[in-house]
Amino acid sequence: MFITNHVLAGAVAGTVFRDRPVAAFGLGFATHVAMDMVPHWGNPELGRDGFYAVAKRDGLLGLATVALITAAGVPPRRALISGMAGAAILDSDKPSEYFFGVNPLPRWLDRMHKRIQRESPEGMRVEVAGGVALACGAAALLVRARQR
Repeated sequence: MFITNHVLAGAVAGTVFRDRPVAAFGLGFATHVAMDMVPHWGNPELGRDGFYAVAKRDGLLGLATVALITAAGVPPRRALISGMAGAAILDSDKPSEYFFGVNPLPRWLDRMHKRIQRESPEGMRVEVAGGVALACGAAALLVRARQR
């Protein structure tokens, strides 16, 4: 899944567990695992450079999404940020390897993450539909939390 979709799912987790940052992190992490088990986009024919071209765009959109959601969130924002962090942490290997040449994840966790992936070039529809649904759901929950 695109990191942006994971961030949106983490925002939902952080909003649901608004006063429980540890639970929000855990639910965010669980959403990442569940989402990666669903068939989604990935194209092994792109190669390393092609992958990083897509990942850079998605990473920037994901960072912008984190900033927008954090700004839109209702204080305290600890759970909101924890949910997004939990949802994104499994993909921390990609920017870390790109910028620093090091994978910060323990090997067992990285192997598990690679094993659960269900990627295919045809999975873009799932990515887009999932992103739209998650953006709408996160926005609705954030608006509702602001109205309280």
